[in-house]
Amino acid sequence: MIALLTLVLVSADINYIVVDVRTRQIVKQDWPDADRPIPAGSLVKPFTALASSGPFPEFVCHGAVDRCWLAKGHGPMRFRDALANSCNAYFLQLARNVDANSLMVVAAKFGISPPDVDTPEARIGLGRVELGNVWEISPLALARAYCELTARSAEPRVAEILAGLKQAAESGTASAIGRGSLAKTGTAPCVAKRKHVGDGFTIVLEPAEAPRIAILVRVHGVPGAEAAKSAALILRQERHQ
Repeated sequence: MIALLTLVLVSADINYIVVDVRTRQIVKQDWPDADRPIPAGSLVKPFTALASSGPFPEFVCHGAVDRCWLAKGHGPMRFRDALANSCNAYFLQLARNVDANSLMVVAAKFGISPPDVDTPEARIGLGRVELGNVWEISPLALARAYCELTARSAEPRVAEILAGLKQAAESGTASAIGRGSLAKTGTAPCVAKRKHVGDGFTIVLEPAEAPRIAILVRVHGVPGAEAAKSAALILRQERHQ
């Protein structure tokens, strides 16, 4: 197992940051230019959700026809399930009713840059580089933004988001992480010189009830759910240190 963990950590296709949730300082890092903004896919969804107004809606995901990644559809979705399963159909619907100024306020509160373009796709991480409608955030700022989420756990909307992140780690797209953590996955356009089909991202915060560390992982050439497997191995190493 030690050899496998070492292989994961030195792979050229994997980058990661470990951050102390309380101090927001970097504990460990293997991510060149971690302060350079890049697309992070669905990892932006919680912040768009915070910028929405009114109760979180219910929505029926019909799959590809609704532009969801799951072709057959997720069916009836409430917010917590939609976040855990990263349902694009649900979040596109939610993002259409998000005010740009409200999203800018949320972004500033969490120390991240708002999207440069005002489209539902950009707001949920579905933008495309060639169309210029991607939401770019630096990996370090994004990891710290998730730390800030846990610090605001008493806030009603944040509490619902954290419940969705907990469910994601238990049974959603980040199920490779398992119980006892908060997690979110995302898939984004690759910005490396050697272009891949896409890059998978996973953010993990542990323990779920009072996180002490945050781990952000990027794996070239795989979807977010696959990147969660690498994040799980890195998390396991951090637990034993």
